[in-house]
Amino acid sequence: MAKATAADLQRALEGGKARPAAPPALPEPEPTPAIGRPGGYKAPSREGKTPITAYLSPEFKSSLRLIQAKRGGTVQDLIAEALNDLFAKHHVPTVSE
Repeated sequence: MAKATAADLQRALEGGKARPAAPPALPEPEPTPAIGRPGGYKAPSREGKTPITAYLSPEFKSSLRLIQAKRGGTVQDLIAEALNDLFAKHHVPTVSE
């Protein structure tokens, strides 16, 4: 017995019927810029900056918020200050903005 080819199997599945016409092509959707991707929207305050992410226990966030409530300013400012303190402790250049 001869082996069935893929074409033979396809013909058997189609039952010898003619193939229907392909559906009409849909128009290409307008590209929408994605946030966080090249060409996407970036807030002016974030120009020239890069995100730094860390996954820490919730207590870190609570303590940051307590300091923020006492001093004012932003969490971003507090993190920048903390990083500069770490940089100074390890004798590497600090960053001034």
